[in-house]
Amino acid sequence: MRKHLSLIVASLLYVGYLPKAPGTCASAAATLGFFLVFYSSHRILPGLHLTAVCLISLVGTLAADRVSRDSGNQDPSFVVIDEVAGQLLTFLFLPVSAFNLISGFLLFRILDIWKPYPIRKLESLKHGVGIMADDLLAGVYGNLILQAINYFI
Repeated sequence: MRKHLSLIVASLLYVGYLPKAPGTCASAAATLGFFLVFYSSHRILPGLHLTAVCLISLVGTLAADRVSRDSGNQDPSFVVIDEVAGQLLTFLFLPVSAFNLISGFLLFRILDIWKPYPIRKLESLKHGVGIMADDLLAGVYGNLILQAINYFI
C-alpha cells in the first residue's frame, strides 16, 4: 500500500507517465492548480503558500525516495512531484497575475532544463533528496528573477 501511494504522489497521479514532456505537464498542472486556488479565494495567503511548498517538498522527497529505491533508478523520469514543488516555489511571495504565472512557468522550465550552477550539482545527491533539490533551487532562482522583475517594473 505504501509503495503504491508513493508512486501516486511521486508521479502526480500518474502525470509522470504521460508519453511527452511529463515534467512540463506537471509544472503546467501546478501552475493551473495555483491559479485555481487563487481564483476561487481571490487571494493566496503567503503563510499557506509557504506551508504548501514545504509539505509538498517533504512528502515529495519521501515518495520520490521510495520510488527511486524501489525502481533501482536514481532519478526516474516518471517522478514529477519535484516539478510541482519547484514550480510553486517560483510563485512564492509574488502577486498573482497573468505576467507572473506565464513568466514563472517559462522561467522555471528553462532553469529546470538548463540547470545553471549549482543546480546540476544537486542532482548528484542520492535518491529523493537529489530528485527534489535541483528543482527546488530552480524554483528559488526563478522566484528571485521574478521578484527582481516585479520590483523594477
